[in-house]
Amino acid sequence: LNIPAYILTIDSTGGMRRSHALEELSALGLEGEFVQGLLTGDQELDELYSQKKNLFLAKRSLTPGEIATYAGHRKIWKRIVDDGCECALVFEDDFGVIDRERFAKSVRDCLDNMGNWDIIKFFDFKPKRVMKRRKLGETDLVAYKYPASGAVAYLITGKAAQRLLGRSRIFRPIDEDFSWPWEFRLRIWSVCPNLVQEVSYRLGGSHLEQTRITNKSGRNVARRIWANVLQSWKLTRSYIFLLAGR
Repeated sequence: LNIPAYILTIDSTGGMRRSHALEELSALGLEGEFVQGLLTGDQELDELYSQKKNLFLAKRSLTPGEIATYAGHRKIWKRIVDDGCECALVFEDDFGVIDRERFAKSVRDCLDNMGNWDIIKFFDFKPKRVMKRRKLGETDLVAYKYPASGAVAYLITGKAAQRLLGRSRIFRPIDEDFSWPWEFRLRIWSVCPNLVQEVSYRLGGSHLEQTRITNKSGRNVARRIWANVLQSWKLTRSYIFLLAGR
């Protein structure tokens, strides 16, 4: 594969997650570049996160880890834009490729059909109902009623990275923002079935999962009611976006 690849990590040089990611990339014939993510105590995260917008436009508050993760992806997007990449692969350091041959073929199929997509996801957590299907070469793509959770591995164009960076302050997790693609005018498709899995359980566990669970359970009644209102609007807006042809 001849395409830039960036891996988000907060692991130290020589750490387990970096070693794992390098093995995965090597097996794909890729040379990747690690991008050091931010830590939860970094001051710039306070400037990036808008609590006010989160209160009105998101279903729950973000955990410090989610803010840091989003900031890390933004750091990669800026690198993609600054490097003038037409497109690039983005991985989190706990990705594991399920079928290397099919993954490589899917990337090539997508690169041969530039202009038909903005982001291609290779992993979805609890995917939603399929609304549209299409084929690029030998690769099956689907559009769900809205993109599912998971940002562990995706292909992104430079133009899409620039549009995402146009949001100066964040108020949702990164994968939740992906599920509101009309806000960024993005065509987001998923390879079906998943060609990548998240393997944090082999690498010391997820940095985010436990705090996410705790954060969700701590929402008050008013926030839960508002979350249902937002979800209803999201479904309505998603159907309009899909009917408009993405």
